[in-house]
Amino acid sequence: MARAVFLVMPEWQGSASSRAMLLAEGAQALREDLPVSATREIPVPLEAGDALGTPVARLSSLLRARDAAREALGALGPDDTPVIVGGDCASALPGLEAAVRAHGAGALAVLWFDAHPDLQHPSTSPSGAASGMVLRHALGDGTPDLASGTPIDPRLLTLVGARAIDAEEDEELSRRGVALLGPAALDEDADPEAAADPAALPAAIEARLAGSGATRLYVHFDLDVLDPAEFTAVHDPVPFGLGLAELTAAIRAAVAALPLAGASISGFAPADPAAAAEELPTVLRIIAALTSGREA
Repeated sequence: MARAVFLVMPEWQGSASSRAMLLAEGAQALREDLPVSATREIPVPLEAGDALGTPVARLSSLLRARDAAREALGALGPDDTPVIVGGDCASALPGLEAAVRAHGAGALAVLWFDAHPDLQHPSTSPSGAASGMVLRHALGDGTPDLASGTPIDPRLLTLVGARAIDAEEDEELSRRGVALLGPAALDEDADPEAAADPAALPAAIEARLAGSGATRLYVHFDLDVLDPAEFTAVHDPVPFGLGLAELTAAIRAAVAALPLAGASISGFAPADPAAAAEELPTVLRIIAALTSGREA
């Protein structure tokens, strides 16, 4: 019987924000509400780190954190389902790699819930932030130090809720044939002020997974996928995001459709302890939805 094991990875060095260290504090705030017996700590360097002559900012610290995460993932048992709790989005990369090694790229569907595609290339990234490149690296492209040797299959990758897409990322999405779902605001014929059909996104995800041929599922959440009207503890809020009820329904549909191979949650950046306490219940509801199908 599978069980969720939470790997707390308070990495902040992959973020471009001047308040990036709030991500480490957010991860630790979540740590206090996770079950002690099912939670592990991944050590992350305190220092910012060096680019090591590459376009990737703070690369040296990112590599040390990634290697620590690989070690922690390798120590899990066969019935453990890892859930990486970050931190910035670059913390998802070792989890994706582990899932591909365990199940094969052709068997692993990836749902990426994020306001941004995270497909920037290091050579053209305006910030050099690894969090904006993580899917590029997961696809085996980018800087050699981070490019995955066990890349995911772009045909099994689905971006959900992406709505801040730059021109180069749009070209990459088209070139690789990556699927996008929601939000309604991306549809030129949709009224962004109109209430979304709460069943539409779960049904679209079910259909997408059913037709994929995949046998396992990896799910990633950057909390900026949520609409700022419902969740504010992120660095870069983007209007017209998903509602919490819509998101949790979509998650439950996904984990009911395929067994979960792994997951990651990133982007929790409360401004202070009071904000953390106010927003924590939202994140915990997402985690509850994610783990609802782990015994499948």
